[in-house]
Amino acid sequence: MYQNSHIPELRWTAPVAIRIGRRSSEFIHGPAEAIDYLEHRWPFLDSPCLDAAKHRCVEAMNSLTHIEVARKAFISAAAEAKVLA
Repeated sequence: MYQNSHIPELRWTAPVAIRIGRRSSEFIHGPAEAIDYLEHRWPFLDSPCLDAAKHRCVEAMNSLTHIEVARKAFISAAAEAKVLA
């Protein structure tokens, strides 16, 4: 839906460290990776920051918003979910 194989993967200026459950910290490097975590591994299924982060990441991947806006939205969602490392 939002991934295009011929477009190089976008990366944030700095990765975001998260820790879900008892696993060690993991680093999220860009909006495509963030969406995968938000949709498949996130501890909450629904929240305002989660929805905003998904939206901003898709926008960034489609060049509709700056990639760092998506990063900030992902950080907000991680803080809300208490997984920000």
